[in-house]
Amino acid sequence: MTLSPSIAVIGAGYVGLIQAVGLSKQDHNVVCIDVSEERVAQLQKGVPPIYEDGLEDLLSEVIAAGRISFSLDIKEAETCSTFFVAVGTPTDEKTGNANLSYLYSAIEDIAKVAAKDAIVVVKSTVPIGTCERLQIRLDELVPEKKLAVVSNPEFLREGRAIRDFFHPERVVLGGNNADALAKVREIYGVFETANVPFVVSDWFSSETIKYAANAFLAMKVTFINEIANLTQTVGGDIETVSQGIGLDSRIGEQFLRVGPGYGGSCFPKDTLALATMARRHGVQQQILEAVIAVNDNRRYMILRRVEDILGQDLRGCKVAVLGIAFKANTDDIRDSSAISIIHTLLDEGVIVRAYDPMAKYENNDHKYAQSASVEDAMKDADLTLIVTEWDEFKTFDYNKQLSSVQQAKILDLRLSLKARQDELSDWDLNFIGINSENS
Repeated sequence: MTLSPSIAVIGAGYVGLIQAVGLSKQDHNVVCIDVSEERVAQLQKGVPPIYEDGLEDLLSEVIAAGRISFSLDIKEAETCSTFFVAVGTPTDEKTGNANLSYLYSAIEDIAKVAAKDAIVVVKSTVPIGTCERLQIRLDELVPEKKLAVVSNPEFLREGRAIRDFFHPERVVLGGNNADALAKVREIYGVFETANVPFVVSDWFSSETIKYAANAFLAMKVTFINEIANLTQTVGGDIETVSQGIGLDSRIGEQFLRVGPGYGGSCFPKDTLALATMARRHGVQQQILEAVIAVNDNRRYMILRRVEDILGQDLRGCKVAVLGIAFKANTDDIRDSSAISIIHTLLDEGVIVRAYDPMAKYENNDHKYAQSASVEDAMKDADLTLIVTEWDEFKTFDYNKQLSSVQQAKILDLRLSLKARQDELSDWDLNFIGINSENS
């Protein structure tokens, strides 16, 4: 039997579902509201609509305990004193701004059912100044209810989201209502007990922290890829360079791994939204705009490497692409570098066969095939391109594929096979950021 919920989570996507299940595990009674009938039906059966390590077991546990329910009807949240809003804020392709239509729709639905003094906690990543505007909107809609808006950005990493929820590096809260801030902080009381740092601020600072954090991490990813271009050209080993840089405690080793460029649901969207908003206010973020430009051009640098290996005319060449998800341990393909690379190759007349252990990608515009295994993807290939750092690709027995490929050539964008070069001596191994002739 599910208890009457005291917390509502609006949106059962990646952030919302992790938030709902995580709070339920911490003994809160939660109702999760979503507009998708298919998604809600799945969740009611204990089947998460996304892949995240540990999520399915945790979801089954809190459902069995009766501490969570899923519904299409916002009226199911009438008993809730706190509403966590975790709806999508996708990029508006025409303007580059965040599309806030889903957020405002959720706010208006909450206004209809929320009791007096309820708290609306914004988990969605929103442009700076949004929470203030949401507060104004709620005050216009239901002034008598005195609803309070609190900013509470998420810092989940896909593939490690469960761990990140239960072991956060910090909790950021922003608002202008001290009582509301204190009540949200109380919901996260277990983190207080665990001595997790709390950053409590105004709305604007809280919203900026989220964007600035993602922009800085995107900059680190892009910076090491730029240095990889240098080592590839003049000589050296980018992995060694990354290690040497990362051992500096002022810099740190995270996000200094060479690769095909950043992707996913956050970095591309948030960097563009921040840059667009800054231009609108006349404070252009020149470093950030350079980061975006360099990352967008990464696919063409990779294309040139493919041409170096196979020749300038790629028409009819067969390339196996290993990895579709934007990173390992997730099925998320949003703004995946792999898909960008696939389209770039297809535009050059390349025949592409791709494989990923979890991610699926439908492409109706070009001749493209998604394979069921590494072996199937590599059959008759002129080149194998490793794009996503799945463990399966690191440990696969490539030597067994020598007789099935057209050419024994691999371009490894993740340095997955660097430690296996002696074992794979019959292959022509190529690595991003390593100039074997000069290093």
